[in-house]
This record gives sequence, structure tokens and C-alpha cells, in this order.
Amino acid sequence: MNFTMVMIICFSTSVCQAIFDDTKFSSYDECYESSRSSVSFMAEMYPDSSGEIRCLTGEELAIYKEYIEQGGKHQLTNPEPEELPTNI
Repeated sequence: MNFTMVMIICFSTSVCQAIFDDTKFSSYDECYESSRSSVSFMAEMYPDSSGEIRCLTGEELAIYKEYIEQGGKHQLTNPEPEELPTNI
């Protein structure tokens, strides 16, 4: 089974973009290990951003791309929590 690395980077809560790596990984673990250097690079290049990396199977990738093509937005799985109210 092949896996594709998808990097989601957000510059604000409403501005996110996905980057699809052309490399096909033969296992999830191989994709995950490769993602570690990408995380370091992205954090260094874009320190004020947030993001995540996903390793998707071909089927998962097709579903995600269809979601985007139908108007879905790139978003983080666990986004930053909204600012907490100052008065409770």
C-alpha cells in the first residue's frame, strides 16, 4: 500500500493551504518518519503558523481531494482553541 504525505499549513484561523508531496511511501511508518524533517523545516520557515502532516492511503487521498474540489476547506484536525473569555 502506498501513502502520500499531505501538509496542512495555516497562517490564521481561516487561511490554510495543503501541500501534497509527490513521493509515494511504501508504509505509514516510512511516511511518518519522513514527515519529521518536514515538520522541523516548516516550523523554522513559518514560525507564526500552525499545521499538521497527514499520511494518507490512495483511497483517503482521493476522498480528501474530492472534498476540496467540492468546496471543502483545508483545516487542522485539532485546531487551536478559540480565545477563552476573560470573564466567567
